Amino acid sequence: MQKQQLLYEGKTKRMWQTDDPKLAIAEFSDDAMMYHAKKKQYFEGKGAYCNKINAILMQNLEENNIATHFVSLNDDNSSVVRRAEMIPVEVVVRNYAAGSIVDRLGLPYHSKLRFPVLEFCYKNDQLGDPVINEYHALTLGLCDREEMSFMCYCATRVNKVLNDLMKPLGIVVADFKLEFGRVGTGLVIADEITPNVARFWDENTLNRFDDNGTSPQKEYEVILAKLQGNLQ
Repeated sequence: MQKQQLLYEGKTKRMWQTDDPKLAIAEFSDDAMMYHAKKKQYFEGKGAYCNKINAILMQNLEENNIATHFVSLNDDNSSVVRRAEMIPVEVVVRNYAAGSIVDRLGLPYHSKLRFPVLEFCYKNDQLGDPVINEYHALTLGLCDREEMSFMCYCATRVNKVLNDLMKPLGIVVADFKLEFGRVGTGLVIADEITPNVARFWDENTLNRFDDNGTSPQKEYEVILAKLQGNLQ
């Protein structure tokens, strides 16, 4: 499928119009922000790694009856997706203490949480994507009660599916971010599920697969290889 007019450019990808009004092309960038990072990280081929990882994970969700906007791979760096009206709420699912929750709640870094924690952020760059609760979301008109309930239910299901997939591969799902979009009368998982928006750790070290930040490309290579069955 061919790209036409640019619809939107975000931190990790560009969205392109196609000749089908119901479909778009999501093109992953080599120059993208890491999860909650303050600066961009670049290496050649990053977009291709993300595109393939995202396709595998989205297809796995579909196989488990969780609707996504993913349709098919388009080329090395892009996929065909259903166009969706995005809800400006990020749903963060945390299984381990890492990132901002460590500072906010004084939790030991790398500690396993007693229960998975769901957090919500208002997707607004000018405000720094602040943490909000259900009542904030409803007051701001970001979604309705039914949609909020569905996002919580769906995020919990996604967490189980991802953990069931990753655990046998030696990957710990520390946390990840989901975004949802309206398609027709329902909601689907949109955006992406990649190391750009998730912390996937080595079960032996509880660290990323990036040699303590010295080899960011290795993280993407290892995760893709494990998902493709080429690395134990």
